Amino acid sequence: MKVSKKLAIFGFNLCASIFLGFCVYGLLIYIEGEGRRHLPMWIWGLCALCILGCIVGICYFGSQWDMRNAEEAREARRVSDAQPKKR
Repeated sequence: MKVSKKLAIFGFNLCASIFLGFCVYGLLIYIEGEGRRHLPMWIWGLCALCILGCIVGICYFGSQWDMRNAEEAREARRVSDAQPKKR
């Protein structure tokens, strides 16, 4: 599925922000010394699933962003090659 450059940038930033939020939350729990809080296992599974989804989103939207940049560079090169050169 091909997405626009704006959507790729937005999706990448959103996934990266959520992932960073989970990382900071985990570090704060670890630093406070609580270790693993007494939450049901399904909540931990849901958090792990969200983290995995963020990693997949970062990879997907990052590659889409790179593809759009490559397309723009090819288009710019094609336009510059088509213009007559002045001497």
